[in-house]
Amino acid sequence: MNRLRVVAALLLLALGLYLFTQPPPAPKPVIQPVKRAPQYPLSPFEKEVIQLTNLQRTSRGLRPLEVTQPLMNDARAWSDVQASRGRMFHSKMGHGENVAYGQRTPQEVMTAWMNSPGHRRNILNSRYTQIGVGSVNNGRSIYWTQVFE
Repeated sequence: MNRLRVVAALLLLALGLYLFTQPPPAPKPVIQPVKRAPQYPLSPFEKEVIQLTNLQRTSRGLRPLEVTQPLMNDARAWSDVQASRGRMFHSKMGHGENVAYGQRTPQEVMTAWMNSPGHRRNILNSRYTQIGVGSVNNGRSIYWTQVFE
């Protein structure tokens, strides 16, 4: 009986030493969400304006803007309103906003906006984190809108 107790004690001691001398388990990797491209289609012009806008921002140490469906909807709708009326004007949506018309390419409209202090200020505003872009061609001119939040 004594011998059984000694064997049991030695087994418990050996088990304890084994458990305490094992390295701790490796920490589980933190899984970061993957930023995916928007699940809605962007026209080539919209996509290029967004890329050029984010290039202007990141070249100055600012974070790129995230494209969101609600802002895309607002920008597209406002470009459509302007194109259907054949004139450019600002909305009262409450977003930061840049509008333009007559430029034929994304590069042209970005150059115009960056050469305008107010438009440039919107593009480089560090408080903005999201963007939507619309461009509508009414057959006579392209109407451009950027909205920011």
